[in-house]
Amino acid sequence: MLEGKDIGIKFGKRWLYRHVNFELKSQHVLAVIGDNGVGKTTLIRAILEQQKLTEGALTWPDKKPVIRYVPQERPDAQDFPLRISEFVSLSFDQGIRPWMTRAEKDQIQHILDDTHLVELADQRIDQASGGERQRSYLAQALLVDPGLLILDEATANLDNIAKYELMDVVKHYRDHHHLSIIMISHDLEIIKEYADDYLLLKPEGSEFGQVKDLDVSQLEVGNQDHA
Repeated sequence: MLEGKDIGIKFGKRWLYRHVNFELKSQHVLAVIGDNGVGKTTLIRAILEQQKLTEGALTWPDKKPVIRYVPQERPDAQDFPLRISEFVSLSFDQGIRPWMTRAEKDQIQHILDDTHLVELADQRIDQASGGERQRSYLAQALLVDPGLLILDEATANLDNIAKYELMDVVKHYRDHHHLSIIMISHDLEIIKEYADDYLLLKPEGSEFGQVKDLDVSQLEVGNQDHA
């Protein structure tokens, strides 16, 4: 689905990394990992075309898919007293409006059911718990049936029950909706349970392979980075 070839990103005179190579296979989960500050989120921004590569290329062998991004938190969700169902519907191109087609209403109901939000549909998102908000972000992303889902530390602030519940939904969509996933995570349990492949970013380059072959001693498990 996506190939990264000899990628390098430079800020001023400092290289974050160079010679990064990886591939995302269809219906696979790729975990992007590495120490704090190495530039994991910066690579995601490049995939989202919000950051230019200094060298190398990101290529889509087939047609570029619909991409949706789920962050760890969204400050804007606290600014508007929207019901969760209204927040989820923002994913539609025309956003919230007083009319919706039957197909759109059914689609919202279906995604609320899949993400276990039906009973919370009328609750204000700014009053929801962290886990409920995260499922709302996921529901909004999945509403338009994307081909690529990007999770940026999406489980970082969740308890064990909530994070596995969230990732089980992601796994279901991968298996049944031909979804591919890139996730940034420091959670080794989640990586081992749900990821197929990994991209370990280092200042001097990268390491790409299958998660079953990952040497976890290379990892610094801790807080997220925003580089």
